[in-house]
Amino acid sequence: MSETAALAAFTADLSLTDVPEEVVERSKLAIRDFAGVALYGSQHPTGERIASYVDATAPGTGATVLGRSTASPAGAALANGTFGHAIDYDDTFESMVLHPTAPVFPTALAAAEHGDGTGEELLAGYVAGVEVAFRVGHSIYPGHYDNGWHNTGTVGTFGATAAAASVLGLDATAITRAFGIAASCSSSLKKNFGTMTKPLHPGHAAQMGIRAALLADSGFTADEAIFEDELGYGSVMNPSGEYDPSIITTDLGERWGVSDVGFKPYPSGVITHAAMEALRRLVVDADLTPENVTRVTVTLEEAASEMLIHADPRDELQAKFSIEFCLAAILRERDVGVSEFSDEYVNAPATRETMALVERAFEPDLFGGSFAGYGARVVVETADGTNHTAEEKRAPGSPSNPLPEERWAAKFSECASVVLDRQEVQRVADALARLEEPGALREFLTAARSV
Repeated sequence: MSETAALAAFTADLSLTDVPEEVVERSKLAIRDFAGVALYGSQHPTGERIASYVDATAPGTGATVLGRSTASPAGAALANGTFGHAIDYDDTFESMVLHPTAPVFPTALAAAEHGDGTGEELLAGYVAGVEVAFRVGHSIYPGHYDNGWHNTGTVGTFGATAAAASVLGLDATAITRAFGIAASCSSSLKKNFGTMTKPLHPGHAAQMGIRAALLADSGFTADEAIFEDELGYGSVMNPSGEYDPSIITTDLGERWGVSDVGFKPYPSGVITHAAMEALRRLVVDADLTPENVTRVTVTLEEAASEMLIHADPRDELQAKFSIEFCLAAILRERDVGVSEFSDEYVNAPATRETMALVERAFEPDLFGGSFAGYGARVVVETADGTNHTAEEKRAPGSPSNPLPEERWAAKFSECASVVLDRQEVQRVADALARLEEPGALREFLTAARSV
């Protein structure tokens, strides 16, 4: 079976009973993590602007806009996908650079509301969407990403399409058409990192995903073998010639992309997190402060230099891709949450002075792993001449470097509390923990609106 047909058949046939319990539970954790950061993002300047746009261009009552009200299904998908990535705090795959839940879950949610779906169908659609994104992403990785494309927006469009198609109950033939439509709507450039357009990428993918599924369901035509041949997506979007279709079809339905999802402990680019976690340990263990530190040297994988493009950030969006800022904030505060990522904090004299202590270095194949391992080494020199060293070989919060549940619960509460009161925060968490049960989806939607 060809790769397009295989993905379509998998998406059409998947039900939640086919998914291992541990994958279902991790899916619910990922959805809760997304809900928290999206609620926060709904009040962020990026979220406010996209919400105003949706209110003006895609109004309606068909789907929920988290932290706000309602819109058309496509409008809600656009808004929620953008909210979820607004502060760069949403989950990532461990094995490649791609944020899966931000494009996939908003589409599944909008489709469930549009089609009167259940929480069980929503969960199955989420798992299908993450799987499609995982396999398509790896089939063209790293050449696609290295050529300047942002996988979350490009590959995420296919994940979003699969999620919507699954929830809406499209058959395999219609799904092949939906993938063909999605391929022509798949776009996002890394050049826009550090701007509001980066979080627009998963919002755009989510919007295109539900549009592709609804068009295909109406009989709209598209190429039904969109990944194959020299003009197929795999070849066109990966000019290095590294497209591997076997990654799409091998063990499909036996190994699960959700198992590769990692959660972010800090609201910044994931490439900064290993260094931040390493410095966090040193700061606590050695009682370090900006006053007793003379230099912080951070060594990262050489390929990280193309992501860390803001050595001298001037606003909170640029700061998310500044290793200098991220480590300065850890050194100042001992920990970092959403409040430190503000224009005021970035430009505070104490922050600028602490950033001047940070020096970056790069090393090919650091720790012998891939770039997506996101490892880092931090050396801190103190005024008394002592050197303190710490390493993190994998991103904290990833499946191979897990963090305790308490940190994720605290993160959800911190983010969601910007919009909801304590009781509503708990209602959202409780509903998502039993999302497959009757009535839980409606409880979540009711609690997650601000009006």
